[in-house]
Amino acid sequence: MTKEYAEQLFLQEKPTLALLAIWSFQKTYASVITKEINSTFAHTTKILSKMEEHGLVKFTVEGRVKYVELTDHGFRVVDALKSLIMAIEGESPESVEGSEGDDPDAQETEASEDEKKLTRDHINRLHEQIVSTYDDLFKKSSEPQEMKMKIGPFSRDIQLLLNSIEKNEDLIDDEGLDKLSEIQNIFDTVMKQ
Repeated sequence: MTKEYAEQLFLQEKPTLALLAIWSFQKTYASVITKEINSTFAHTTKILSKMEEHGLVKFTVEGRVKYVELTDHGFRVVDALKSLIMAIEGESPESVEGSEGDDPDAQETEASEDEKKLTRDHINRLHEQIVSTYDDLFKKSSEPQEMKMKIGPFSRDIQLLLNSIEKNEDLIDDEGLDKLSEIQNIFDTVMKQ
Protein backbone atom coordinates (compact mmCIF):
# COMPACT_ATOMS: atom_id res chain seq x y z
CA MET A 1 0.00 0.00 0.00
CA THR A 2 1.54 3.32 -0.97
CA LYS A 3 1.87 5.98 1.70
CA GLU A 4 -0.28 8.36 -0.31
CA TYR A 5 -3.08 5.79 -0.60
CA ALA A 6 -2.89 4.90 3.09
CA GLU A 7 -3.24 8.55 4.07
CA GLN A 8 -6.20 8.97 1.72
CA LEU A 9 -7.89 5.86 3.09
CA PHE A 10 -7.24 5.97 6.83
CA LEU A 11 -7.18 9.65 7.51
CA GLN A 12 -10.83 9.73 6.46
CA GLU A 13 -13.68 9.01 8.82
CA LYS A 14 -15.75 6.43 6.90
CA PRO A 15 -12.97 3.95 6.01
CA THR A 16 -11.64 4.03 9.58
CA LEU A 17 -15.12 3.51 11.01
CA ALA A 18 -15.74 0.69 8.52
CA LEU A 19 -12.57 -1.14 9.53
CA LEU A 20 -13.38 -0.73 13.23
CA ALA A 21 -16.95 -1.94 12.61
CA ILE A 22 -15.68 -5.07 10.86
CA TRP A 23 -13.34 -5.65 13.79
CA SER A 24 -16.22 -5.18 16.23
CA PHE A 25 -18.57 -7.62 14.48
CA GLN A 26 -15.73 -9.97 13.39
CA LYS A 27 -17.81 -11.48 10.58
CA THR A 28 -20.52 -9.34 9.04
CA TYR A 29 -21.86 -8.07 5.75
CA ALA A 30 -21.80 -4.78 3.88
CA SER A 31 -25.31 -3.60 4.79
CA VAL A 32 -24.52 -3.84 8.52
CA ILE A 33 -21.36 -1.81 8.01
CA THR A 34 -23.34 0.72 5.97
CA LYS A 35 -25.67 1.30 8.92
CA GLU A 36 -22.84 1.39 11.45
CA ILE A 37 -20.86 4.05 9.61
CA ASN A 38 -23.93 5.98 8.41
CA SER A 39 -22.98 5.75 4.75
CA THR A 40 -24.52 4.71 1.47
CA PHE A 41 -24.29 1.10 0.38
CA ALA A 42 -22.40 2.07 -2.79
CA HIS A 43 -19.79 4.05 -0.86
CA THR A 44 -19.38 1.25 1.68
CA THR A 45 -18.83 -1.38 -1.01
CA LYS A 46 -16.27 0.89 -2.69
CA ILE A 47 -14.38 1.22 0.61
CA LEU A 48 -14.55 -2.53 1.22
CA SER A 49 -13.29 -3.26 -2.30
CA LYS A 50 -10.26 -1.03 -1.76
CA MET A 51 -9.60 -2.71 1.58
CA GLU A 52 -9.81 -6.13 -0.08
CA GLU A 53 -7.35 -5.03 -2.79
CA HIS A 54 -4.84 -4.21 -0.08
CA GLY A 55 -5.33 -7.38 1.92
CA LEU A 56 -7.14 -5.85 4.90
CA VAL A 57 -10.42 -7.74 4.53
CA LYS A 58 -11.61 -10.89 2.83
CA PHE A 59 -15.03 -11.92 1.59
CA THR A 60 -16.66 -15.32 1.97
CA VAL A 61 -19.96 -16.46 0.53
CA GLU A 62 -22.24 -18.70 2.57
CA GLY A 63 -25.44 -19.49 0.75
CA ARG A 64 -26.77 -16.19 -0.53
CA VAL A 65 -24.90 -14.03 1.99
CA LYS A 66 -21.53 -12.45 1.29
CA TYR A 67 -19.63 -11.95 4.55
CA VAL A 68 -16.65 -9.68 5.18
CA GLU A 69 -14.02 -10.17 7.86
CA LEU A 70 -10.55 -8.92 8.68
CA THR A 71 -7.39 -10.63 7.54
CA ASP A 72 -4.36 -10.89 9.83
CA HIS A 73 -3.03 -7.74 8.19
CA GLY A 74 -6.39 -6.06 8.84
CA PHE A 75 -6.18 -6.96 12.54
CA ARG A 76 -2.71 -5.40 12.72
CA VAL A 77 -4.04 -2.21 11.11
CA VAL A 78 -6.95 -2.09 13.58
CA ASP A 79 -4.51 -2.51 16.48
CA ALA A 80 -2.48 0.40 15.09
CA LEU A 81 -5.64 2.50 14.69
CA LYS A 82 -6.68 1.77 18.27
CA SER A 83 -3.19 2.73 19.46
CA LEU A 84 -3.44 5.95 17.46
CA ILE A 85 -6.83 6.74 19.00
CA MET A 86 -5.45 6.07 22.49
CA ALA A 87 -2.42 8.26 21.77
CA ILE A 88 -4.66 11.08 20.55
CA GLU A 89 -6.75 10.77 23.71
CA GLY A 90 -3.55 11.02 25.74
CA GLU A 91 -3.65 7.48 27.09
CA SER A 92 -0.32 6.33 25.70
CA PRO A 93 2.38 5.54 28.25
CA GLU A 94 4.95 7.01 25.84
CA SER A 95 3.41 10.45 26.40
CA VAL A 96 4.64 10.45 29.99
CA GLU A 97 8.34 11.22 30.18
CA GLY A 98 10.45 11.70 33.30
CA SER A 99 12.28 14.97 33.68
CA GLU A 100 16.07 15.08 33.61
CA GLY A 101 17.79 14.37 36.90
CA ASP A 102 15.00 12.15 38.24
CA ASP A 103 15.88 9.00 40.11
CA PRO A 104 15.85 6.08 37.57
CA ASP A 105 14.04 3.88 40.10
CA ALA A 106 11.33 6.53 40.45
CA GLN A 107 10.85 6.54 36.67
CA GLU A 108 10.32 2.78 36.69
CA THR A 109 7.67 3.17 39.41
CA GLU A 110 5.93 5.93 37.42
CA ALA A 111 5.91 3.76 34.30
CA SER A 112 4.45 0.93 36.35
CA GLU A 113 1.72 3.25 37.67
CA ASP A 114 1.01 4.36 34.10
CA GLU A 115 0.65 0.74 33.02
CA LYS A 116 -1.71 0.11 35.91
CA LYS A 117 -3.78 3.15 34.96
CA LEU A 118 -3.94 2.06 31.31
CA THR A 119 -5.05 -1.42 32.35
CA ARG A 120 -7.63 0.01 34.77
CA ASP A 121 -8.98 2.36 32.07
CA HIS A 122 -9.10 -0.48 29.53
CA ILE A 123 -11.02 -2.71 31.96
CA ASN A 124 -13.43 0.12 32.83
CA ARG A 125 -14.12 0.91 29.16
CA LEU A 126 -14.57 -2.75 28.26
CA HIS A 127 -16.78 -3.34 31.31
CA GLU A 128 -18.96 -0.36 30.43
CA GLN A 129 -19.29 -1.43 26.79
CA ILE A 130 -20.11 -5.07 27.52
CA VAL A 131 -22.48 -4.43 30.44
CA SER A 132 -24.41 -1.69 28.62
CA THR A 133 -24.62 -3.77 25.43
CA TYR A 134 -25.79 -6.81 27.38
CA ASP A 135 -28.34 -4.79 29.39
CA ASP A 136 -29.75 -3.21 26.20
CA LEU A 137 -30.05 -6.59 24.50
CA PHE A 138 -31.57 -8.18 27.60
CA LYS A 139 -34.17 -5.40 27.95
CA LYS A 140 -35.17 -5.88 24.29
CA SER A 141 -35.41 -9.65 24.83
CA SER A 142 -33.01 -10.12 21.93
CA GLU A 143 -32.51 -13.50 20.31
CA PRO A 144 -29.42 -15.48 21.41
CA GLN A 145 -27.86 -15.15 17.94
CA GLU A 146 -28.13 -11.34 18.03
CA MET A 147 -26.60 -11.30 21.51
CA LYS A 148 -23.70 -13.47 20.32
CA MET A 149 -23.17 -11.17 17.34
CA LYS A 150 -22.96 -8.09 19.58
CA ILE A 151 -21.00 -9.56 22.53
CA GLY A 152 -18.78 -12.04 20.63
CA PRO A 153 -16.45 -9.43 19.11
CA PHE A 154 -15.24 -8.50 22.58
CA SER A 155 -13.49 -11.88 22.92
CA ARG A 156 -10.25 -10.53 21.43
CA ASP A 157 -10.09 -7.61 23.89
CA ILE A 158 -10.90 -9.86 26.83
CA GLN A 159 -8.14 -12.29 25.82
CA LEU A 160 -5.60 -9.49 25.33
CA LEU A 161 -6.41 -8.20 28.82
CA LEU A 162 -6.09 -11.66 30.34
CA ASN A 163 -2.75 -12.20 28.57
CA SER A 164 -1.28 -8.90 29.82
CA ILE A 165 -2.51 -9.55 33.37
CA GLU A 166 -1.10 -13.08 33.26
CA LYS A 167 2.31 -11.62 32.38
CA ASN A 168 2.13 -9.05 35.19
CA GLU A 169 -0.43 -9.61 37.96
CA ASP A 170 0.45 -6.24 39.52
CA LEU A 171 -1.40 -4.48 36.69
CA ILE A 172 -4.80 -5.18 38.24
CA ASP A 173 -6.38 -4.47 41.62
CA ASP A 174 -9.36 -6.14 43.34
CA GLU A 175 -11.91 -3.81 41.74
CA GLY A 176 -10.46 -4.54 38.31
CA LEU A 177 -10.57 -8.28 39.01
CA ASP A 178 -14.25 -8.00 39.97
CA LYS A 179 -15.08 -6.12 36.77
CA LEU A 180 -13.05 -8.54 34.65
CA SER A 181 -14.84 -11.46 36.31
CA GLU A 182 -18.22 -9.88 35.54
CA ILE A 183 -17.18 -9.32 31.93
CA GLN A 184 -16.13 -12.97 31.57
CA ASN A 185 -19.38 -14.20 33.17
CA ILE A 186 -21.51 -12.13 30.76
CA PHE A 187 -19.41 -13.27 27.81
CA ASP A 188 -19.61 -16.96 28.82
CA THR A 189 -23.37 -16.74 29.48
CA VAL A 190 -24.08 -15.21 26.09
CA MET A 191 -21.79 -17.51 24.13
CA LYS A 192 -23.21 -20.68 25.75
CA GLN A 193 -26.81 -19.84 24.79
